[in-house]
Amino acid sequence: MNNGFLRKLIIWGALAATVLAALLIEDETGSLEDDVVQAVQPASGTSAGRRDAGQARQAGETLPVDRLGKRTFSAKADDIFAVTSWQPKRNISAEADESVFLPKQEIIRRPPPPSAPPLQFEYLGRVVSEGRTRVFLAQADQNFVAGVGERINDEYRVYRIREDAIELTYLPLGIRQTLPIDYQTYPGKME
Repeated sequence: MNNGFLRKLIIWGALAATVLAALLIEDETGSLEDDVVQAVQPASGTSAGRRDAGQARQAGETLPVDRLGKRTFSAKADDIFAVTSWQPKRNISAEADESVFLPKQEIIRRPPPPSAPPLQFEYLGRVVSEGRTRVFLAQADQNFVAGVGERINDEYRVYRIREDAIELTYLPLGIRQTLPIDYQTYPGKME
């Protein structure tokens, strides 16, 4: 046999067993219906009303539904589809001031202006030859010799050489930076 036929056979057998069980139980439900109706009966204020309902059930009549009345709903009932929030409700009257009613303006935050990276040069010394001053600088493992107006690594240009500092211009942004010269650190260097 194939699986589809076996599956149909099992389903039809289960259906037949269910129908047979329903037919057998139907005879016994007569006494259960009375218990269910009795449990559902609303409690009336007097014993006479209870006797009337009991007599109506025994006679096979239906319950007097028109005596139940219509349900009324409170107008204060909340909206069952309302959006809920865990934040506490704000009291607008306590917070009412002019700022609440003014249109909100966008706060434009500008990024800070670009700045040059910190100077990575180390002052090694200077030499004056034929009235022209040149400085010796080191950056990491590279050494440079430059005078006023000359470029270093195409990023910096020596703007001015003073006794206490060297002024460099960071070329991509045109920002001047100062490299201080500490003579206490460099005694006896080339002068």
